[in-house]
Amino acid sequence: MKKILLQKITQFNTVYYIGRIDPRILCKVAKELEMSTTQEAQRPLSEKRVKEIACYVENYGILPNTLTLATNNNMLKVNKIEGIEGVDDLYYLDFPNTEEELNAYKNTIDVMDGQHRLYSFHDTIRCLADNIKYQIGFTLFITPTLQERRKIFVTCNEKQEKVSGNLLMWFRSKLDMLSEYEKIYYSLVSKLNTCHPLKGKIIMSAEKIFRGFKAKEVMEALKNAHIDDLCVANQPLSEDKKVKVISTYLSAWENVVGFSFIGSDAKTAGAAIKMAGLRYMLLLLIPMWDKAINHHKLFNTEFIESTIKELISSYGVLYKDFFLANKTWFRDRTAIADAANGSAMKIRTFGSESFNPLGE
Repeated sequence: MKKILLQKITQFNTVYYIGRIDPRILCKVAKELEMSTTQEAQRPLSEKRVKEIACYVENYGILPNTLTLATNNNMLKVNKIEGIEGVDDLYYLDFPNTEEELNAYKNTIDVMDGQHRLYSFHDTIRCLADNIKYQIGFTLFITPTLQERRKIFVTCNEKQEKVSGNLLMWFRSKLDMLSEYEKIYYSLVSKLNTCHPLKGKIIMSAEKIFRGFKAKEVMEALKNAHIDDLCVANQPLSEDKKVKVISTYLSAWENVVGFSFIGSDAKTAGAAIKMAGLRYMLLLLIPMWDKAINHHKLFNTEFIESTIKELISSYGVLYKDFFLANKTWFRDRTAIADAANGSAMKIRTFGSESFNPLGE
């Protein structure tokens, strides 16, 4: 047997221990689980997720979060270390070391939290070589009672608030960890958040903004709208010019429909002040930009407002009712894309109906 050092932790009447161990060895005594099968107190084990972590670790990935473990019988023993001056609550765990001992202690540990991390080190999945030193922290409960298991379950699964993708992206921006795509669009969105009409309306991290737009969602909307296609003579616009074009374009929508991204009431503005409405408007930016190029028009407020008015009039509704009358357009992303495609087709025909390319 091998001695693993532990530090004792006491919270009210509950005692547990923290330590470190090679996860490749821990896997050999942890309860064997089948992929995608239902468990009593955890979500099913995802083979895809386990393999992703295994690949991440192989590429020098670190796993700083501790596993939460529990013994399910009395085979594993915790002993107190005595006689070290100035050191309290230091213990050790007699842990199996040889192949014979590991076989004898199979299925003696339940993984209460962190199962995907641990099983990524299973011999049938792991990518990490045997000769590489790798340890992981763990929290160990010794044969916890049913009541204690319930408390642990609630703490691990219900009391942990999931970090939003928007906030995670903000953290990555501060750590210079954004992907190339994210770097481009994050910078663009940051500048849009300083200009009318979206000034102060974009949630860059986790701040509370009434009817605000999450930066991550705005970035996705800009990408789906192919904003990179904003070019002049096949030369992409600079970031600052893109900001000016987008801001001018969205301001024109505000002027025509009679709403404001900042301060409008949902009862009178409808989807216009929601992410669904913003997605729709952005999807029509490139068709209007192309129209301006094809008809040799300046892409200014006058041109954009005129095109928007012509578009809305073609649907037979008042400008101010446009985002209220077409509610089914904004129920989901597919509906928004379909509605935008239909509107884009209309925009392409404006101004060309009377021209016969045959000259007849």
